[in-house]
Amino acid sequence: MPKKAVSAQSIVEAALFSAFKNGMGETSLADIALELGIKKASLYNYFAGKEEILAALCAYCSDFYARINLFEQELFAKINSTNCEKLFKKSVDAYIKSHENEPLFQIYTLVQSEKYFNKNFLDICETQRNKIFDQSFLFFKIASAQTKGSAQKPDEILRLHANFFTDGILSRLDSYIAQKKETIRRNPECDAGSLFALPSDEKKIGGITAFAVEILRDVI
Repeated sequence: MPKKAVSAQSIVEAALFSAFKNGMGETSLADIALELGIKKASLYNYFAGKEEILAALCAYCSDFYARINLFEQELFAKINSTNCEKLFKKSVDAYIKSHENEPLFQIYTLVQSEKYFNKNFLDICETQRNKIFDQSFLFFKIASAQTKGSAQKPDEILRLHANFFTDGILSRLDSYIAQKKETIRRNPECDAGSLFALPSDEKKIGGITAFAVEILRDVI
């Protein structure tokens, strides 16, 4: 394997790829060095050991997920009674598909597998869930207010819908990505990253967006 430029970030990214393939518990310093094409001893120029690398990896995942939104802030000002369903469906579609791409695909699968063993990864999941809940509640509130000819739903009802929507979307995302991960695991070319370019399963994603739109229609 050709030697790559080495930095603290490249080491963390190599650790992510190795943990994605083998699991965090099975990832060694030798595995990380192999991904970079360097000697294991070179890692100590940047980190004191494996635990420090894994802590940096957790922070990397958290920082990356902090930039992932179901609805971007500027979208809320665009919601009206005629376009809310289209905007909602488009955002859900884009959110699911964003998880198919590197490095979010690897980050997602790592975080989901490690949340049972590491509270920091569990916190990443909880933070993302809370973000989706808050954003969906705001979308429902604005969409409900924009709908003509019907009274706006009370916040208590909107929160119930937002909770149901959030849990449903995350459950469906997890199932979708798990199937994608299994496809990659079974393919001998997964190391080349070629399968990350596979087309989305539009039928399955269509089922997810249909679930989302059904909840929105209950709100408006």
